[in-house]
Formats: sequence, structure tokens, C-alpha cells
Amino acid sequence: MKSYFIVLLIIGLTTLFASFLPILLKKFKISFTIPLLFLGAILYYLKAPIPWPDPTWEINLTLRFSEMVVIISLMVAGLKIGLNYSWKEWKNPLQLLTITMPLFMVIVFVISYYVFDFSGAMALLLAAVLAPTDPALASEIQLNKKQTESSKNLGAQYNLTAEAGLNDGLAFPFVFLAILWSKNERLDAEVWTEWLSYYVLYKVAFGVLIGVIIGYLYSYVTTKLSDWKERKIHQAFVALSLTLIAYGLAEVINSYGFLSVFFAGLFAHYHQHQEGKKNQSDPSLSFITNVEKFLIVFWMLFFGGSIMAGILSFATLEIVLFCLCLVFIVRPVTGYISQFNSKLSKKKKMVISFFGIRGIGSVFYLTYAIKHGAFENTDQLFSIVALVILISILLHGFTAKRSIAKIENNEV
Repeated sequence: MKSYFIVLLIIGLTTLFASFLPILLKKFKISFTIPLLFLGAILYYLKAPIPWPDPTWEINLTLRFSEMVVIISLMVAGLKIGLNYSWKEWKNPLQLLTITMPLFMVIVFVISYYVFDFSGAMALLLAAVLAPTDPALASEIQLNKKQTESSKNLGAQYNLTAEAGLNDGLAFPFVFLAILWSKNERLDAEVWTEWLSYYVLYKVAFGVLIGVIIGYLYSYVTTKLSDWKERKIHQAFVALSLTLIAYGLAEVINSYGFLSVFFAGLFAHYHQHQEGKKNQSDPSLSFITNVEKFLIVFWMLFFGGSIMAGILSFATLEIVLFCLCLVFIVRPVTGYISQFNSKLSKKKKMVISFFGIRGIGSVFYLTYAIKHGAFENTDQLFSIVALVILISILLHGFTAKRSIAKIENNEV
């Protein structure tokens, strides 16, 4: 019984600590995730009564917790972007998806298959899991409130927000391909047909469609209300409600809920945009952003404890070098290649290429695939994914705020 009250105490103290982090870290210009990472390690060392990994993550708990963080973050990204950008202005983020992401996956697959001697299914799974950038841990380098409401930002922050919003959903078909491969000796024509028709075309199309419809309908209803009635709506709850409705409905019809949530956020103010009204998403966006931060706080504690519990113990020297290479070389190079025809400055291209943050989405995909696939000897996969995330948190956590500050001050 005492352990229950100790957990309540930990939640309260941690939340209070996180509340003051913006003040405490202002001078140091580092991400709030770094102190929380170390706090998680300390709590594990002190044997806090939390369901820590032993040493790998418990599949069901980790799957659902990571899932919730990701869908909340996708709604935040969708609301930040809205419909402020034309198809022409989506060109650069789409190139990050269609060039950077496939190149990154091919490199990871080739190294995993030929160097580490992983099976084809495991190599493909690792490539798919590590491919998407993370909308949650990348929140500090995305569009801010001012850019969301009053001015279009076509630089690094917009591109990183759009990339994170879309690629978390578009990595899923490849996760499913790896799952199918793990259950079949080879990928024959029948498997490819099933994958392309169902896991790519159907799931992507209906995931996007559900999100667009839900966002559009909400926007339509609010425009039919008088200003007085609209002010009476509990706006703070709206984004969270839309998130759960879009995700739940999309998953019920077996489409991609991640895409549905992101597109619901994009279209939540469709009619206001058409009428030229100022973006009215602020109360809803502010609330769900705080929910996102709250969930990230405890995910970081959990991750910090994971490191102490020994989740990295299956990593060899070759794997460590591989993970460093992915973060320091592969993502920056493939990210820069995709912007070959971009009109952005060289420094902004470098910022976009460098900040391909990996995080909570990768954990979700890995645990989902292990639960539904037939993969063997997955301990090394846990270590690789955890190590890439750790490197990303530390590297980008110490550099993101300084880089974004320079961008906003027009120094980059």
C-alpha cells in the first residue's frame, strides 16, 4: 500500500520539477528532456516502485504508453501547421519523406542484413522503426505559438514539424511488411499484393480520409455557431477529443490512426481558414500541448530508468558505432540530399538535416511489431533503438534551443 503513495509522491514532485524546468534551464539553453532523463536514472537507482524494464521493455505497457504520447504529439503538429501552407510550400517536407526516409531505410537495412547478419525481416523492421522522426521529442524545434497564429514560417521549424507529422504514419506500411515477412519464409507475389493493396493503399487512404472528415466536420459545426455560443465551448478539451475520435475511428476500420490524427489537426480550422479568420486554435492547442509535455515527462523518466536497467547491455561495439553513424552521418547526409532544389539557405538546410530526432514513435513501432510479428532474438533491436534514441536526446537536447534561437533571430 505504501508503494502506491510513494508513486503519487513521485508523480507530484516530478510534475512540479518539470514545471520549473523552463526557468531553471533558460540560461543553459538545453532541452527539458535531459534533466528528466537523469532523474529517471536516479529514481531507478533508488529503487522507486515503478514498473521498470527488466532489462527490456514490457511490451503491452510500453506499446500503449508510447502510442498515447505519439497521437497527442501528432495532433499538436497538425494544429500548428493547419491549412496555412500551399501545396508548393509542402514540397520540401514531402521531399524529406520521399527521398530522405527511403534512403535512410535502405542504408539501415543493408548494414543490418549484411554486417550484423540480421534476418531480412529483422533488418527491414529496424529500418522502418528508425526511419521516422519523432513529433514528441522534436516539439522544441517545431513551430511556436507566434508562428502558428500570425506568420507563416517556411524554414527549418515548419519543415521539421511537417516531416514529423507525416512520417510517423508513413513508416507503418514498412513495419507491417516486416511483420508479414517474419511470418512467411519469403515475400512472394501474394504477400506483395496483400501489402500493397491493403497495408499501403487502403490503410493510408482511409487514415487520411477519416482525419480530413473529422477535422472538416468539427470546423463546419463551429462556424455555424454564434460567436457567443462558440465562446461557451470548452475549447481546451477539443483537441484531445478530436485526437481520440480520429485515432479510435481510424483503427476501428483498420486504417492508420496516426495519419488520421495528423490530418484531423490540419483540417480542424478549415472553414475559419477559408473565411480568412485568424487561427482560433489557441485554447485547444495550448491545452493539448501541456498534455503532451505531461506525458513526455513520465516517458523520459521511464526511458532514463530503462538505461539503468540494462537495456543497452545487448549492444556490441559495432552496434554503438552503427548508432553513432546513423545520428551523426546518415540522417544529416540523406536529409541534405533531399533538399537539393530547395531555396532555403545552406545553414537552414543543415539544421533541417541535422535535427532528425528519433524517439517515442520508434519505441511504439518496435513494441507493436514484436507483439504482432514472429521475430526471434529481439534483444539487440531493443538495444539499438534505445541507443539511437539516447544519442539523439543528448545530442539534439544540447543543441536544439541554441539553433532555433539563432533561426528566430535571423542569424541562420
